[in-house]
Amino acid sequence: MADPVIEAIKARFDDFYERYCRESIDELAVSFPTRRSVSVNFADLAKFDPDLAKELLDKPDIVLEAAQESLKGKLGDLEFGDNEVHPRFFNQNINTPLVQDVGSAFVGKLVRLDSLIVKRSEISPKARLDTYKCTYCGEVYKWRAGKDEITDICQRCRRRTLKHSTEDSIFVNLQKIAVQDPLEKLRGSVPTWQLEALLEDDLVNTVVPGELIELTGVLRIRPRRNIRGKVEKNVYSMFLECVSIKQKQKEFAELSINDEEEREIRELAKDPQIFDKIWKSIAPSIYGHNEIKQAIALQLFGGTPGKTLIDGGPIRSDMHILLIGDPGSAKTRILQSVQRLVPKGIYVSGKSVTGGGMTAVAERDEFSEGGWTLRAGAMVLGSGGTISIDEFDKISDEDRASLHEALESQTISVAKAGIVATFSAKTAVLAAANPKFGRFDPNQYPASQFDIPTTLLSRFDLIFPIRDTMSVEDDRKIAKHILLQHEAAGAKITDAKEYEQVEAPPLNPELLRKYIAFAKKSITPVLKDDAAKKVQEYYIGLRQLGLKQGTTPITPRDIEGIIRMAEASAKTRLSGTVELVDAELAIQLKEYMLKTLAVDTSGRRDIDIILTDMPKEKVNKINSILSIVRKLNEENSGNGAQYRLVMEEAMKQEMDENTVKRYIDDLVRSGDLYAPRPGLLKIATHENE
Repeated sequence: MADPVIEAIKARFDDFYERYCRESIDELAVSFPTRRSVSVNFADLAKFDPDLAKELLDKPDIVLEAAQESLKGKLGDLEFGDNEVHPRFFNQNINTPLVQDVGSAFVGKLVRLDSLIVKRSEISPKARLDTYKCTYCGEVYKWRAGKDEITDICQRCRRRTLKHSTEDSIFVNLQKIAVQDPLEKLRGSVPTWQLEALLEDDLVNTVVPGELIELTGVLRIRPRRNIRGKVEKNVYSMFLECVSIKQKQKEFAELSINDEEEREIRELAKDPQIFDKIWKSIAPSIYGHNEIKQAIALQLFGGTPGKTLIDGGPIRSDMHILLIGDPGSAKTRILQSVQRLVPKGIYVSGKSVTGGGMTAVAERDEFSEGGWTLRAGAMVLGSGGTISIDEFDKISDEDRASLHEALESQTISVAKAGIVATFSAKTAVLAAANPKFGRFDPNQYPASQFDIPTTLLSRFDLIFPIRDTMSVEDDRKIAKHILLQHEAAGAKITDAKEYEQVEAPPLNPELLRKYIAFAKKSITPVLKDDAAKKVQEYYIGLRQLGLKQGTTPITPRDIEGIIRMAEASAKTRLSGTVELVDAELAIQLKEYMLKTLAVDTSGRRDIDIILTDMPKEKVNKINSILSIVRKLNEENSGNGAQYRLVMEEAMKQEMDENTVKRYIDDLVRSGDLYAPRPGLLKIATHENE
């Protein structure tokens, strides 16, 4: 016998479907069973019948059942077989808490969560209709899972002889996901909390970890179990039974910007000094490092997204920056300051991060009850924003290897136990590291002091060395800057009236955050001819210089990095075109990097100082030492070259003693030279020679 309450609600849905969903229902009838759902806008239901919409929020079980029965009726004589049809309600805007605020007040109610997927389990079958047979009298019972009360006693013969019949039962796919609040909704050091959600039928495998979704469902509770598996009395755990999933635009964090704020932002963009105001508002508590702050300012805006090559390959729009500096040079403070400023940012330390925690991983855990779970790491969760990686040199080699794909193609591939998945990781990386031996040695090339693989170094658009140089004037200014900060901070705590004011940043952090978000969302600059010509002339000029000097001062990959910076510069002005001034700023920052890192002892530009640690100057000196050893060995009848004579001959070719000793040690370690006896050197002969 039909439930009169459900029948009454069903009649109201009959009218609603006819008015608002007739076309979608007709499309479902044509594509069934490939398609088994109809999307229903909650706003349409609220407009049609506000009371019915409120009942859906407060008593979703009854209303959803009635809506499903009504939908079946609208499909006429369609043969459903073992399949079900589902009304998928979305755009509910009343019960919309943060994930971390979901609690007892929402139990049994329909809620909408704007959330970020963290984990996804594999698919498991769930019984929708359980079939039991009596092994004594043959009586058959069919019970709806979760709705009918199941017993193990046959009602006919009163014996405990019921046995589950898998063949006659009907199953539906079930998948678990874990969601949390999007990073842009969490400010400061608020810890994230994860909520389990259950996807059924055609919702499974529609989302992957790292995606932003609008998740609508009914909040349920179940008895909570302790670590020993025992049920805790009167304590329950929560989970969400999903009704619908809508994928959201997965780009930069969308902050709430009203019309007045937009007018203020556009007016601010007209200021000819806007770029100076932006970079001076980044980490204002840190003295100096102007070029680094300018580069970070460009990184926050990023290049033009969505561009593709003629063969369909995507062009990276996010900038990557690496800071390598002496201890105490404020690297960590810069990273943390950026993480607090950006609308969407993550800060991680290389000492505590793993490859899975940084990228993504497939693993077995309790979440999928021993099955395989796909878990997104920081690069995936931070997609669309900025990730600050401190102690980058402390990440293990195995874990760093997983970053190669993420930094260049901005995707992360997982292939494990038959699971093959690709995640989006459109994240700008700001990393910081220390020199290999603690501090920079001015007598060695910088790259030889980077404890980072050259293949990873080449992925960074800009690399800045931060040297702790001693200068009376600079030290005085730094000390004064720090002391003023502390005096002002102490005065605020004690409510002191008289103290020297610290100069405030030109832009309020909240306004700058919204300015960045607006530019990322609304501005897509296009490269103009004069800007493109400037970049081309700069590239050709450096390559010609390198041709004359026998070095490689710049590579084709650097062109893309310069273009990204120029596009970001245009965004700081909210300009739709990349002009000459933008190209000049990008070239200026590239020049600063090359002058500080890619100049050999004779003043020649050589990018191999950074990328390979084998610049032309070093290669020439090593070849000279090998030639000297070969010549002296021949003069000594093949008995080896005397170490003392090798040193003397090399120093005659304008090599200093320390450099010669270092290169000889390197050649011995690499196996190119060996010492048959103390004080003698010979060139090693390899089998393939």
